[in-house]
Amino acid sequence: MSPREGATPQEGAAPKEGLRERKKRERQRALRRAAIELTLEKGFSTITIEDICERCGVSRRTFFNYFASKEEALLGRADTVFDDEDEPAIAVFEAGGPTGRLLEDLERLLAGIVRTRLSHREERHQYHQILKQEPALMQAQMSRMGENERLFREMIQRRLDRVGAAEGSGCGQNPGAVGRCTVDDGPPVSPKAEVLAALAMMAIKATFVRLRRVEGDPAPIIHDLFDELRTIFDDG
Repeated sequence: MSPREGATPQEGAAPKEGLRERKKRERQRALRRAAIELTLEKGFSTITIEDICERCGVSRRTFFNYFASKEEALLGRADTVFDDEDEPAIAVFEAGGPTGRLLEDLERLLAGIVRTRLSHREERHQYHQILKQEPALMQAQMSRMGENERLFREMIQRRLDRVGAAEGSGCGQNPGAVGRCTVDDGPPVSPKAEVLAALAMMAIKATFVRLRRVEGDPAPIIHDLFDELRTIFDDG
């Protein structure tokens, strides 16, 4: 049994968001919405950080608590592809939850990540309008795409390290440390983390393609994709 399979519901569930965390998340979203609205109204090269602050009624100091630049306010933080709303579920995943079964937990996490983005559908539509209108921003966004898979690799490796350390504690070996290599100048990761990160990126892309044709919950789509992969590997 995985060390997480016997976890209590409290251990497997994402922790409830506190009032302070919720206010921080809401302010960050307000700053991003202001950046999007102002860019659509005036053009990205014209707007300033002061414009964004004025629209939200905050100081420059408050702005820099959340973003390093107006580009980052629009495109999102450069150090993560995940929304703040995803963080509790990511913490549970990295700790080995919620079920203790790696592929099932990855499915659940990806469904939650896609669901978060769908909950801001109009904002994302405006965002993609801006990328079409602003070639420099499109180039900046494309340069970030490679970061997405790296962040998934590192997140999955942290999960493997924590669960593997617990499983290997009695024999002195951490299974998650076997066969590691450096990818794209990032920290060393195992082949399993590398493959699963590529799978995660593929699943997210395929899910969004399907959701363009029909609206609904992303979870069944991702589940079907993972089932197809299991069938392919079993047939092989």
